[in-house]
Formats: sequence, C-alpha cells, structure tokens
Amino acid sequence: MIGKILDGRYEIVSKLGGGAFGTTYLAIDRKLPDKDRCVVKHFSSQTPDPNTLYHARRLFETEAKVLNRLGNHDRIPRLLAHFEENQEFYLVQEFIAGNDLSYEINPYKQWSQEEVIALLQDILETLEFVHQHHVIHRDIKPSNLMRRQQDGKVVLIDFGAVKQISSQAVNTQGQMTSTVVIGTPGYIPSEQSQGQPRLCSDLYAVGILGIQALTGLNAMQLPRDNLTGEIIWRDRAQVSPRLAEILDKMVKYDFRQRYQSVAEVLQALQSLTPANPPAKPMWWKALVGLGIAATATIIAFLFILLPRNNSLETYNNTVYGISIKYPQHWQKTGTPDRITGNLVKFTLPKEGDADTYLENVNLIILDLPENRRELEQFTKFYLDEIEQSYQNSKIIEESKTQLATQPAYQVIYTFEEEKFNIKRLQVWTVKENKAYIITYTADIAKYSEYLSTVQTMINSFKIN
Repeated sequence: MIGKILDGRYEIVSKLGGGAFGTTYLAIDRKLPDKDRCVVKHFSSQTPDPNTLYHARRLFETEAKVLNRLGNHDRIPRLLAHFEENQEFYLVQEFIAGNDLSYEINPYKQWSQEEVIALLQDILETLEFVHQHHVIHRDIKPSNLMRRQQDGKVVLIDFGAVKQISSQAVNTQGQMTSTVVIGTPGYIPSEQSQGQPRLCSDLYAVGILGIQALTGLNAMQLPRDNLTGEIIWRDRAQVSPRLAEILDKMVKYDFRQRYQSVAEVLQALQSLTPANPPAKPMWWKALVGLGIAATATIIAFLFILLPRNNSLETYNNTVYGISIKYPQHWQKTGTPDRITGNLVKFTLPKEGDADTYLENVNLIILDLPENRRELEQFTKFYLDEIEQSYQNSKIIEESKTQLATQPAYQVIYTFEEEKFNIKRLQVWTVKENKAYIITYTADIAKYSEYLSTVQTMINSFKIN
C-alpha cells in the first residue's frame, strides 16, 4: 500500500496501525497546495459473498454519514472523504498531530485528583456531543484519545465505521447476524460484551480511564469483587470520597445503577471542590507558639538533623543538543563514543567497602539506519538486542511513555552479571535519525532506593 494513490489524490505515506478490522495509514492529499496530511482507514471484505458485500456497503455509507455529522465538533476528526475501490472501502479523515493517551496513562505514573477531574471533563464534553447524535462510541480507551499538539485538548478518534461493517455477517438465509463484539477488554462493560451497548457503556469506559490514571494500574489488572462484580480500587489511590463515589457509579457492573447521561456525570464533577491541602505536621504547629529566637534555633537544629535534598547540576551537550540534570555528588564520566553511542555516565559514589556495585545512569545516543527511524521499528529491534545480550534476562514491565515530550518506550528487566543480580530501567525515544536512550542500572536490592532520583533525571532530559 505504501506509495499507492487512492481516489486519484490520497497518496499512502506510512502505516499507522492495524488490527482484525482493517488498517490505518498516514497519507497526503496531492490535490491540495500544501499536500496536507490525512488519515486513511482501509477495510477489505474478507469474503466475496455478494450479500455480505451489499450489507457491508450499506452500513459503510450509514456510518460515513454519522461521522460526517460528528466531524462538525472541534474535538472529533473531520471526515474528508469516503469511497469504494475494487470492492474495498476507504474513509479519509483529518490528521490530528499529537500523542495518544497511552503515553500518559501508564503503570509508572499515578495522576493527581485534579488532573483526573480535568481529564474526565475534557473527554465527557466531547462525548456529550456524540451521544446527542445517538451514537455510541463503544471503544473509548487511551489509544483512541489524542492529546492535540496545538492546544493540549483531548480529541476522540476511531469511531469504528470499519468495525461496524466487519462485525456483521450474513447467514444462509441472507439475514444479518452479529458475530463480533466491538470493544477492548478492560474497558468493555458486561452488557456491551453481550452485544447490547448503551450510552452508559461509554461512561463505563471513561470511568475505567479515571481509575486507571489514579491507581497506575492497567485496566485488565483492576481486581473485582467475586460476588458483586464491582471493581476494587480505592485502596490503591489518593482520592477524595466524593470523586471515588462518582467513579464507582460510572463503572457499576449493572448498567441500570450507573449514570445514564454525560450531563449527570458532568454535573457531579462540577460539585467537587479542590482537595483540602495537607495539614501541617505537628512539629510545625508547635513552632508557631514560640518566640522568633527560639524558632530560629529549632529550625537550625532541624536543618542539621533532617536529610537535605540533593542539589542538581545540569549537563549540557551542544553537539547533540541535549541536556539532563543529575545529583551534584554523583560522578560524571565519559566522552562521546560514536561506535557504542555512549555519551555520558553518572555514577553514585561508593558508600563503603561493602558497596561492591555502583548504581549508575548512562545516556546513549545512536545514529539509526532508515529502517529503524520510527519508534515502533527501533523498539522491536532494541528489545531483541536486550534478549540476545543477556540470555538470562527477564522483562518484568514495559509500556509506552514520554521522554523529552516525545513518544517513548520504557522497559524494566533483570539479569545476572558476574556475581550480581541486576535490575535495569531503560527508556528511549526516536527523533529524526537518532535514538536517545537513558539507562538506570542497579543492584536489585538497591534499585528502589534511588529510583525517585533517577525519575527526576529522566523527567529533566531535554532535546533541543
């Protein structure tokens, strides 16, 4: 498909994604002066049966009309065209520059309550418009929510026109029968899994997103009560009772007990007040009643006793256009090596004779060949490299994330090195023709001890 021109104007540039229901491509419109980018969704019928093709075409047309109406909303991609070529169906939609929320909602971050409320409101404002047109999205999940680059707003994508077509089949009597349930495990409620989605089915999926962001758990990891089917999650999050009640009602197992409209949820969220600030510690209250001189003496004493925050220095490399902050007392070593890609290494000072392994953070920059200049391509290659380099390695966590505001991938794995049991975190991103890799390596017993410092370093990394 790459390089193919559809409908005499849409040139396929690259593949964006694919699945059981079809393939999505990035394309350019050759008939526009600036050759604007667009998204082409392609569905190819799996059977030559004329009855199936007839009903597929009818449903395709109906769904295209719905998408055309929905595209009038600012946070829904506009439908630019729909057509059929050689008994294959195509939708052309507006391209949204940005990253999907799977880069933000991941197991390594727990969102604050305020962030979750803002996210829920952002999604629900768009969903309200969709429901007003009597359309059920049926597949709300992080990868179908785009954080638009130009303004940070969340855009709802993938309304499943192709999925609706491919979820239909024709029996021997020529009647339509439902064969595939639309939705993604973890975000699909019980009634939808039985082929009976309702408007509140979408609210269930949005509620799952909120719980996922608060807990840092994958949607499939959320435990349930064996008797009631309700999700058990409050003990894994910092959340006010009121927001917890709202989310619990959104994800009720019985759809009749959920909110029945987006307006009801938005009204409930508006009633929330900002969380109360944490109370001052008791020793701070005690100081208030003391004189200035006594207070100054006690503060000075506490300053000696309390651990000090490590001050950070900034490492800049103008040749590679990068910068990263690191603890002042960590040793910085290394010179750029174009063969290995090693740029600089930050090593924790030795704590004593018993400290035989020195935890470290290494920054690597690699020049990439043409077949590895996409994040997905490089990730596949690098995961294979890890497996081949450490035959006893075991990957324990991996997920999409962000690095230097770029889409990135993160992996945590263990392996044995000489007499040491090692745990390693690696996060990487690809920009233009280079891969940027940050590696944290530690004795498995000390890995957690320095993890927060390493996360600060990773979050400070910038590519100019």
